[in-house]
Amino acid sequence: MFPENARMVFCIGAQKAGTTWLYHALRQSPHVHFSRNKELHYFDVLSGKAQQVLDLRIGAARNLSQRLAAETGPRNRATLGHLQEMTSLLSIYTGDAGDHGPYLDYLLEHYRNQKIVCDITPAYAILDRKVFEEMGQIGSAKFLFILRDPIDRMWSQIRMAVKVAGTPPESFQEACETRARHLINSNRLSRIERADYRRTMTELEAAIPTDRIQYLFYETLFQAETMAKLFNFLDIPRIEIEPETRSNPGLTATLPADLRTAFRRAFAPQYDFIADRFGGAVPAGWAGDIIPALSAT
Repeated sequence: MFPENARMVFCIGAQKAGTTWLYHALRQSPHVHFSRNKELHYFDVLSGKAQQVLDLRIGAARNLSQRLAAETGPRNRATLGHLQEMTSLLSIYTGDAGDHGPYLDYLLEHYRNQKIVCDITPAYAILDRKVFEEMGQIGSAKFLFILRDPIDRMWSQIRMAVKVAGTPPESFQEACETRARHLINSNRLSRIERADYRRTMTELEAAIPTDRIQYLFYETLFQAETMAKLFNFLDIPRIEIEPETRSNPGLTATLPADLRTAFRRAFAPQYDFIADRFGGAVPAGWAGDIIPALSAT
C-alpha cells in the first residue's frame, strides 16, 4: 500500500536529458525517497516495451547462480549478495495483473516518511495513455519530463550506443557517423519513440491532469531558477544543489554539418510542436544555428 501522506513522482525522461544528474540532486533532499536502483523499468517491462531489460536481469541472476561454489566458507558471500539484490529486483514483476504490490514493496524498502517517492526511468517516455493512467493512480502521481534539443539528444544517444558497443577511441567518430547515416537512410530517425516528444506529451496529457505534469528543459535544468520551480512543483523545501556536474559523459565526437541538417529535417515536427507549445520559454539555441539555412533551401 502506498503511504497516505506521500506523493508518487515519475520522471519519464527524456533519455540523455539529465535524469542521472537529477537523480543525484534529488537524493540530497531528506524529503525524497528512492529505491536502491535509479531505473526500475517496471511499467515498460509490464507493458511489453522492454523485454530485453527483463531478459538481461534474468540472465544476470542465472549467471550469478552459476558462479556459486559448492562449498562452505566466505567464497560465496559476495556472489550471494549480488544474487539477492538481483532476485529482489526481479520480484517487482511477480504481481498478478493490476497488482503493483511487489513493485511498491521494493520501491518503498527503507522508506522513512518522506513526502516524495520517486521512480526515474527514462524509458517510460515510450508508454501510452493507458499505462500513464495506471501509473497516475499510484499515490496521485506527478510526472516530470525533461526536454532536450532533439538533435543534441539524439547525437548523445548515438555516442552512448557506440561507446557501449566497445568501439575503440580511434574509430569512435567514424562509428558514430555511420550509425547516424544508417538511421537517416533507413528513415528510422523520425520514428524513434524516445525522440518523439509530441507523442509522449500527447499520451501523457490524455491521462494525467496538466497540474500534475512538469516540463523542464535540459539546457536550463542546472540553473537555480529551474530547481526552484521543480521544488515548488514537488511541494518540498528547496535545497542548494551543486552546479552542473555531467553524469555519464559521452566520448567526444563532432556531428558533421550534413548530418545536422538531416537531423533537423527529420525532427522538424518536434521542433515545431515544442515551439508552438512553449513559445519563448524554449531555450535559445535549439537548432537555431541551421534554421536560416533550411529556410533558404
